Amino acid sequence: MRIAKLLFLLVGIAFLAGCDESNDKDKKVKGKASSAPYELLVVANKEWLKGPYGTEFMEVMHSEVPGLPQVEPNFRTTSVNPHDFTSTFKVYSNIVTVDIDNKHTEASMKMARDVYAHPQIILTISAPSNEALVSYCQEHRYEIMDLFVEQELQRDRDFLRKSNSGKVATAVHQMFGYEVCVPKEINAIKRGDRFLWASSDTETSNNYNFVIYTLPYTSTQDLQMEKLIERRDSVMKTYLEGEKEGQYIQTTPRTALERDIAVGGEYVKEIRGLWRMYGGTMGGPFVEYARIDTTKNVIVVTEGFVYAPEKKKRDLIRRMEASLRTLKM
Repeated sequence: MRIAKLLFLLVGIAFLAGCDESNDKDKKVKGKASSAPYELLVVANKEWLKGPYGTEFMEVMHSEVPGLPQVEPNFRTTSVNPHDFTSTFKVYSNIVTVDIDNKHTEASMKMARDVYAHPQIILTISAPSNEALVSYCQEHRYEIMDLFVEQELQRDRDFLRKSNSGKVATAVHQMFGYEVCVPKEINAIKRGDRFLWASSDTETSNNYNFVIYTLPYTSTQDLQMEKLIERRDSVMKTYLEGEKEGQYIQTTPRTALERDIAVGGEYVKEIRGLWRMYGGTMGGPFVEYARIDTTKNVIVVTEGFVYAPEKKKRDLIRRMEASLRTLKM
Protein backbone atom coordinates (compact mmCIF):
# COMPACT_ATOMS: atom_id res chain seq x y z
CA MET A 1 0.00 0.00 0.00
CA ARG A 2 1.33 3.42 -0.84
CA ILE A 3 2.53 5.75 1.94
CA ALA A 4 -0.11 8.37 1.08
CA LYS A 5 -2.90 5.86 1.64
CA LEU A 6 -1.46 4.73 4.94
CA LEU A 7 -1.24 8.33 6.11
CA PHE A 8 -4.84 8.93 5.03
CA LEU A 9 -6.10 6.02 7.10
CA LEU A 10 -4.02 6.91 10.15
CA VAL A 11 -5.13 10.55 10.07
CA GLY A 12 -8.76 9.50 9.70
CA ILE A 13 -8.58 7.10 12.63
CA ALA A 14 -6.86 9.70 14.80
CA PHE A 15 -9.47 12.31 13.91
CA LEU A 16 -12.36 10.09 14.88
CA ALA A 17 -10.70 8.98 18.09
CA GLY A 18 -9.99 12.56 19.05
CA CYS A 19 -13.55 13.68 18.36
CA ASP A 20 -15.32 11.01 20.38
CA GLU A 21 -15.74 12.02 24.00
CA SER A 22 -18.31 9.35 24.86
CA ASN A 23 -17.79 7.25 27.96
CA ASP A 24 -19.50 3.89 28.35
CA LYS A 25 -19.73 4.35 32.13
CA ASP A 26 -21.42 7.74 31.81
CA LYS A 27 -23.83 6.93 28.99
CA LYS A 28 -27.49 6.78 29.93
CA VAL A 29 -29.29 5.40 26.92
CA LYS A 30 -32.98 6.18 27.32
CA GLY A 31 -34.36 4.52 24.21
CA LYS A 32 -33.98 3.84 20.54
CA ALA A 33 -33.34 6.67 18.09
CA SER A 34 -36.50 7.29 16.10
CA SER A 35 -35.61 9.98 13.56
CA ALA A 36 -35.99 9.35 9.85
CA PRO A 37 -32.99 8.05 7.87
CA TYR A 38 -30.60 10.78 6.75
CA GLU A 39 -32.18 13.42 8.95
CA LEU A 40 -29.97 15.88 10.82
CA LEU A 41 -31.06 18.03 13.76
CA VAL A 42 -29.29 21.38 14.12
CA VAL A 43 -29.42 22.87 17.62
CA ALA A 44 -28.73 26.58 17.18
CA ASN A 45 -30.41 29.97 17.44
CA LYS A 46 -32.90 30.08 14.59
CA GLU A 47 -32.44 33.80 14.03
CA TRP A 48 -28.69 33.22 13.72
CA LEU A 49 -29.33 30.48 11.16
CA LYS A 50 -31.23 32.99 9.01
CA GLY A 51 -28.30 35.41 9.00
CA PRO A 52 -25.21 35.37 6.75
CA TYR A 53 -23.06 33.22 9.06
CA GLY A 54 -25.88 30.79 9.74
CA THR A 55 -26.54 30.52 6.02
CA GLU A 56 -22.90 29.62 5.33
CA PHE A 57 -23.00 27.10 8.17
CA MET A 58 -26.11 25.44 6.76
CA GLU A 59 -24.50 25.22 3.33
CA VAL A 60 -22.02 22.82 4.92
CA MET A 61 -24.83 20.84 6.57
CA HIS A 62 -26.54 20.63 3.16
CA SER A 63 -23.48 19.28 1.36
CA GLU A 64 -24.60 17.22 -1.60
CA VAL A 65 -24.14 13.51 -2.17
CA PRO A 66 -21.40 12.97 -4.76
CA GLY A 67 -21.99 10.96 -7.90
CA LEU A 68 -25.74 11.46 -8.35
CA PRO A 69 -27.44 12.60 -11.58
CA GLN A 70 -29.22 15.40 -9.72
CA VAL A 71 -28.36 17.51 -6.67
CA GLU A 72 -29.45 15.85 -3.42
CA PRO A 73 -28.19 16.82 0.06
CA ASN A 74 -26.59 14.25 2.33
CA PHE A 75 -29.18 15.10 4.97
CA ARG A 76 -32.55 16.70 5.40
CA THR A 77 -32.15 19.20 8.23
CA THR A 78 -34.42 20.32 11.04
CA SER A 79 -33.45 23.14 13.39
CA VAL A 80 -34.39 23.87 16.99
CA ASN A 81 -33.45 26.62 19.43
CA PRO A 82 -31.22 25.43 22.31
CA HIS A 83 -33.88 26.18 24.93
CA ASP A 84 -36.38 24.08 22.94
CA PHE A 85 -34.08 21.05 22.77
CA THR A 86 -36.37 18.81 24.79
CA SER A 87 -37.03 15.07 24.90
CA THR A 88 -39.01 15.35 21.65
CA PHE A 89 -35.81 16.19 19.79
CA LYS A 90 -33.37 14.16 21.86
CA VAL A 91 -34.39 10.96 20.05
CA TYR A 92 -32.76 12.12 16.82
CA SER A 93 -29.95 9.89 15.63
CA ASN A 94 -27.85 12.74 14.19
CA ILE A 95 -27.48 15.98 16.13
CA VAL A 96 -25.12 18.91 15.66
CA THR A 97 -25.00 21.75 18.17
CA VAL A 98 -23.46 25.20 17.70
CA ASP A 99 -21.59 26.89 20.55
CA ILE A 100 -20.21 30.38 19.79
CA ASP A 101 -18.61 32.02 22.82
CA ASN A 102 -15.48 34.11 23.28
CA LYS A 103 -14.47 31.82 26.14
CA HIS A 104 -13.21 29.42 23.43
CA THR A 105 -9.67 30.13 22.28
CA GLU A 106 -10.13 28.35 18.94
CA ALA A 107 -12.67 26.46 16.91
CA SER A 108 -13.04 22.73 17.59
CA MET A 109 -15.55 19.89 17.61
CA LYS A 110 -16.32 17.09 20.03
CA MET A 111 -18.41 14.01 19.44
CA ALA A 112 -20.48 12.02 21.92
CA ARG A 113 -22.33 8.78 21.23
CA ASP A 114 -25.63 7.45 22.54
CA VAL A 115 -26.25 10.22 25.08
CA TYR A 116 -30.05 10.21 24.87
CA ALA A 117 -30.81 7.37 22.43
CA HIS A 118 -29.20 4.61 20.40
CA PRO A 119 -27.71 4.80 17.83
CA GLN A 120 -26.88 8.48 18.17
CA ILE A 121 -24.10 10.95 17.43
CA ILE A 122 -24.05 14.43 18.95
CA LEU A 123 -21.42 16.68 17.41
CA THR A 124 -20.73 19.94 19.23
CA ILE A 125 -18.92 22.59 17.19
CA SER A 126 -17.44 25.37 19.32
CA ALA A 127 -15.77 28.61 18.26
CA PRO A 128 -14.90 32.03 19.71
CA SER A 129 -16.61 33.91 16.86
CA ASN A 130 -18.95 33.56 13.89
CA GLU A 131 -16.07 33.87 11.46
CA ALA A 132 -14.04 31.18 13.22
CA LEU A 133 -16.97 28.75 13.30
CA VAL A 134 -17.85 29.14 9.63
CA SER A 135 -14.23 28.87 8.55
CA TYR A 136 -13.72 25.75 10.66
CA CYS A 137 -16.86 24.05 9.31
CA GLN A 138 -15.91 24.79 5.72
CA GLU A 139 -12.42 23.40 6.31
CA HIS A 140 -13.76 20.21 7.92
CA ARG A 141 -16.97 19.80 5.92
CA TYR A 142 -16.03 16.33 4.66
CA GLU A 143 -15.11 15.00 8.10
CA ILE A 144 -18.36 16.36 9.54
CA MET A 145 -20.50 14.77 6.85
CA ASP A 146 -18.57 11.48 6.96
CA LEU A 147 -19.29 11.11 10.67
CA PHE A 148 -23.03 11.29 10.15
CA VAL A 149 -23.08 9.34 6.88
CA GLU A 150 -21.17 6.52 8.56
CA GLN A 151 -23.79 6.50 11.32
CA GLU A 152 -26.55 6.03 8.74
CA LEU A 153 -24.61 3.38 6.83
CA GLN A 154 -24.15 1.49 10.08
CA ARG A 155 -27.91 1.59 10.69
CA ASP A 156 -28.45 0.23 7.19
CA ARG A 157 -25.87 -2.50 7.74
CA ASP A 158 -27.51 -3.56 10.99
CA PHE A 159 -30.85 -3.82 9.19
CA LEU A 160 -29.37 -5.74 6.26
CA ARG A 161 -27.80 -8.30 8.57
CA LYS A 162 -31.27 -9.04 9.92
CA SER A 163 -33.13 -8.93 6.61
CA ASN A 164 -31.31 -9.74 3.38
CA SER A 165 -31.34 -11.89 0.28
CA GLY A 166 -30.42 -15.42 1.29
CA LYS A 167 -30.29 -16.41 -2.36
CA VAL A 168 -27.54 -13.88 -3.11
CA ALA A 169 -25.66 -14.68 0.10
CA THR A 170 -25.57 -18.36 -0.81
CA ALA A 171 -24.47 -17.71 -4.40
CA VAL A 172 -21.64 -15.36 -3.34
CA HIS A 173 -20.41 -17.82 -0.73
CA GLN A 174 -20.44 -20.71 -3.22
CA MET A 175 -18.62 -18.77 -5.94
CA PHE A 176 -16.17 -16.66 -3.95
CA GLY A 177 -16.18 -17.92 -0.37
CA TYR A 178 -17.25 -14.50 0.93
CA GLU A 179 -20.19 -13.29 2.99
CA VAL A 180 -22.39 -10.37 1.99
CA CYS A 181 -25.83 -8.98 2.83
CA VAL A 182 -27.84 -7.25 0.11
CA PRO A 183 -31.48 -6.05 0.09
CA LYS A 184 -33.90 -8.97 0.10
CA GLU A 185 -35.61 -7.58 -3.03
CA ILE A 186 -32.55 -8.70 -5.00
CA ASN A 187 -33.25 -12.24 -6.17
CA ALA A 188 -32.42 -12.57 -9.91
CA ILE A 189 -28.88 -13.86 -10.44
CA LYS A 190 -26.57 -14.13 -13.44
CA ARG A 191 -23.20 -15.87 -13.18
CA GLY A 192 -20.07 -15.55 -15.27
CA ASP A 193 -16.36 -16.25 -15.03
CA ARG A 194 -15.44 -14.95 -11.55
CA PHE A 195 -18.48 -12.69 -11.91
CA LEU A 196 -21.95 -12.47 -10.37
CA TRP A 197 -24.74 -9.97 -10.99
CA ALA A 198 -27.87 -9.92 -8.84
CA SER A 199 -30.86 -7.67 -9.44
CA SER A 200 -34.31 -6.90 -8.13
CA ASP A 201 -37.40 -6.92 -10.35
CA THR A 202 -36.36 -5.04 -13.49
CA GLU A 203 -39.95 -3.98 -14.12
CA THR A 204 -40.09 -1.82 -11.00
CA SER A 205 -38.90 1.77 -10.87
CA ASN A 206 -36.69 1.08 -7.82
CA ASN A 207 -34.23 -1.38 -9.31
CA TYR A 208 -31.35 -2.49 -7.07
CA ASN A 209 -28.29 -4.17 -8.59
CA PHE A 210 -25.35 -5.86 -6.93
CA VAL A 211 -22.20 -6.96 -8.75
CA ILE A 212 -19.14 -8.83 -7.52
CA TYR A 213 -16.11 -9.99 -9.50
CA THR A 214 -12.39 -10.53 -8.99
CA LEU A 215 -9.39 -9.27 -10.93
CA PRO A 216 -5.74 -10.38 -10.85
CA TYR A 217 -3.62 -8.28 -8.50
CA THR A 218 0.01 -7.52 -9.29
CA SER A 219 0.70 -4.12 -7.70
CA THR A 220 -0.98 -1.02 -6.28
CA GLN A 221 -1.05 0.35 -9.83
CA ASP A 222 -3.96 -2.03 -10.44
CA LEU A 223 -6.02 0.10 -8.02
CA GLN A 224 -5.74 3.28 -10.06
CA MET A 225 -9.19 4.61 -10.92
CA GLU A 226 -8.52 4.71 -14.66
CA LYS A 227 -7.59 1.03 -14.70
CA LEU A 228 -10.52 0.00 -12.53
CA ILE A 229 -12.97 1.92 -14.74
CA GLU A 230 -11.48 0.39 -17.88
CA ARG A 231 -11.87 -3.09 -16.44
CA ARG A 232 -15.33 -2.27 -15.14
CA ASP A 233 -16.50 -1.28 -18.61
CA SER A 234 -15.00 -4.44 -20.09
CA VAL A 235 -16.75 -6.67 -17.54
CA MET A 236 -20.07 -4.86 -17.90
CA LYS A 237 -19.96 -5.06 -21.70
CA THR A 238 -19.43 -8.81 -21.46
CA TYR A 239 -22.15 -9.64 -18.95
CA LEU A 240 -24.66 -6.78 -18.70
CA GLU A 241 -26.17 -6.38 -22.12
CA GLY A 242 -29.35 -4.48 -22.88
CA GLU A 243 -32.52 -5.82 -24.46
CA LYS A 244 -31.37 -4.88 -27.95
CA GLU A 245 -28.25 -6.01 -29.74
CA GLY A 246 -25.34 -3.64 -29.21
CA GLN A 247 -26.63 -2.31 -25.90
CA TYR A 248 -24.53 -2.68 -22.75
CA ILE A 249 -23.80 -0.88 -19.51
CA GLN A 250 -20.82 1.46 -19.38
CA THR A 251 -19.47 4.23 -17.17
CA THR A 252 -20.69 7.67 -18.21
CA PRO A 253 -17.51 9.54 -19.27
CA ARG A 254 -16.01 12.08 -16.88
CA THR A 255 -18.42 11.35 -14.00
CA ALA A 256 -16.26 9.02 -11.87
CA LEU A 257 -14.93 10.23 -8.50
CA GLU A 258 -12.44 8.31 -6.38
CA ARG A 259 -11.64 8.23 -2.69
CA ASP A 260 -9.49 6.11 -0.37
CA ILE A 261 -11.41 4.96 2.70
CA ALA A 262 -11.19 2.42 5.51
CA VAL A 263 -13.96 -0.14 6.02
CA GLY A 264 -13.65 -2.47 8.98
CA GLY A 265 -10.01 -1.42 9.35
CA GLU A 266 -9.19 -2.41 5.76
CA TYR A 267 -8.19 -0.22 2.84
CA VAL A 268 -10.83 0.27 0.15
CA LYS A 269 -10.76 2.22 -3.10
CA GLU A 270 -14.16 3.85 -3.51
CA ILE A 271 -15.37 4.99 -6.93
CA ARG A 272 -18.67 6.79 -7.53
CA GLY A 273 -20.22 7.95 -10.73
CA LEU A 274 -22.95 7.49 -13.29
CA TRP A 275 -23.67 4.53 -15.56
CA ARG A 276 -25.58 4.51 -18.81
CA MET A 277 -26.92 1.96 -21.21
CA TYR A 278 -24.88 2.37 -24.38
CA GLY A 279 -27.30 2.47 -27.28
CA GLY A 280 -30.24 3.01 -24.90
CA THR A 281 -31.77 5.54 -22.54
CA MET A 282 -31.34 3.89 -19.13
CA GLY A 283 -28.89 5.21 -16.56
CA GLY A 284 -28.28 6.08 -12.93
CA PRO A 285 -25.66 6.22 -10.14
CA PHE A 286 -23.23 3.53 -9.03
CA VAL A 287 -20.77 3.05 -6.18
CA GLU A 288 -17.87 0.61 -6.40
CA TYR A 289 -15.54 -0.75 -3.72
CA ALA A 290 -12.24 -2.36 -4.70
CA ARG A 291 -10.16 -4.13 -2.04
CA ILE A 292 -7.34 -6.66 -2.00
CA ASP A 293 -7.76 -10.26 -0.91
CA THR A 294 -4.17 -11.05 0.03
CA THR A 295 -4.90 -14.74 0.59
CA LYS A 296 -5.94 -15.17 -3.06
CA ASN A 297 -3.88 -12.30 -4.48
CA VAL A 298 -6.88 -10.78 -6.25
CA ILE A 299 -8.75 -7.49 -6.29
CA VAL A 300 -12.32 -8.00 -5.09
CA VAL A 301 -14.67 -5.54 -6.77
CA THR A 302 -18.17 -5.08 -5.40
CA GLU A 303 -20.61 -2.61 -6.86
CA GLY A 304 -24.10 -1.36 -6.28
CA PHE A 305 -26.04 0.53 -8.90
CA VAL A 306 -29.65 1.60 -9.13
CA TYR A 307 -32.22 2.49 -11.74
CA ALA A 308 -34.98 4.77 -10.51
CA PRO A 309 -36.11 7.17 -13.23
CA GLU A 310 -37.71 10.43 -12.09
CA LYS A 311 -37.06 9.58 -8.43
CA LYS A 312 -34.57 10.72 -5.84
CA LYS A 313 -31.72 8.27 -5.54
CA ARG A 314 -29.79 9.16 -2.38
CA ASP A 315 -31.38 6.59 -0.09
CA LEU A 316 -31.30 3.90 -2.78
CA ILE A 317 -27.59 4.23 -3.57
CA ARG A 318 -26.71 4.60 0.12
CA ARG A 319 -28.51 1.34 0.81
CA MET A 320 -26.38 -0.38 -1.81
CA GLU A 321 -23.28 1.25 -0.34
CA ALA A 322 -24.19 -0.20 3.04
CA SER A 323 -24.46 -3.61 1.36
CA LEU A 324 -20.92 -3.31 0.04
CA ARG A 325 -19.72 -2.61 3.57
CA THR A 326 -21.11 -5.94 4.83
CA LEU A 327 -18.65 -7.94 2.71
CA LYS A 328 -16.51 -10.34 4.73
CA MET A 329 -13.62 -12.01 2.94
